[in-house]
Amino acid sequence: MNNKNLLYLNLAVDDEDVSLGFANTWIKQFSNKFENVDIITLNKSNENIGTNKKVNIYGLLKGDNTSRISKFLKIRKTIKELTSTTSYDLCFSHMSPLLLLMTKFYGLKKFPTILWYTHPKPKEFSKKIVLIMSLFFCNKVVTASNSSFPYKSNKLNVVGHAIDYEQFLNKRKKVLNKEFLILSRISKSKNLEVAIDGFLKSKFSNHNISIVGDAVSKEDVEYRNKLSKKYELNKNVIFLGKIPHKDLPSLMNKYSFHINATPEGFYDKSVLEAISGGLFSLYANKDYDKHFKKDMHYLTKFELNQRSLSDVLNSVYEQEDKNILRIIEYGQLSVANESIQTIFERIVATVEN
Repeated sequence: MNNKNLLYLNLAVDDEDVSLGFANTWIKQFSNKFENVDIITLNKSNENIGTNKKVNIYGLLKGDNTSRISKFLKIRKTIKELTSTTSYDLCFSHMSPLLLLMTKFYGLKKFPTILWYTHPKPKEFSKKIVLIMSLFFCNKVVTASNSSFPYKSNKLNVVGHAIDYEQFLNKRKKVLNKEFLILSRISKSKNLEVAIDGFLKSKFSNHNISIVGDAVSKEDVEYRNKLSKKYELNKNVIFLGKIPHKDLPSLMNKYSFHINATPEGFYDKSVLEAISGGLFSLYANKDYDKHFKKDMHYLTKFELNQRSLSDVLNSVYEQEDKNILRIIEYGQLSVANESIQTIFERIVATVEN
């Protein structure tokens, strides 16, 4: 594969975005590998433009309130213009199956295409069709875990997640406190009530649990309002709202524990970031089992219900600090295998093969 021109499709280029701020880490890796990186995004921040001479950012500005058809026509025009003047060696679509299809339908030149996708099967019929069609038209699919892509395909390659391991790494010498953190989009699918109620029924309940994340969809906003009302009288449940992704490492330094209650199909990057940041992490998704020894699972893994989580937390509460630190250190060493540098090389190998 020639490493001259890359077309990178994604959802956002914005340091301030809680969930998608990591895109700049991907862009840095791509710019080290390719001479020219053109990005088409659905949400670009003016502050990000012009920071790297190898990188050109196109697409929709953050806060664009124009109609859907107007946005569609703008993206289509951008695709046509870019593909008429540049011969791309590769197109990499990050969680953007619709943009991938548009490049296939409206691109004026042919080039190999890789889809990165880590999410359960879409609920909306239209999104299911778009994902299935993008699977048909792309050359390869890469995903993070065995359960994070919803369809079987011989195009599928499981490569692990890609986190900025060095940015988050914090080798702790002691357990700072008994404060808990949840890093998650505010959504029913994330089972936040299981995590919060399980915590409140455990021996840790006199301490605080802070939730970092924001609601995206209308349904998510309604769910956030429900949670706020449910826990408004409990001073130990704190909703911190939206915090920029780049500020998460310093935030993690104030906490010792992390809970993630998402089911299989969600291989949340935030869990890996929390582990590398030195937080003792509890999870329900068995995909994270690989980062801990089997004899550690009784302290890290819970069934997806409040009772199971509170029981596991009570066991953790009784542990000596040296055992907590031993499990944290083991997890950190394992998660290093999912650094952006390692995953990027696996993706490149997938293309070359």
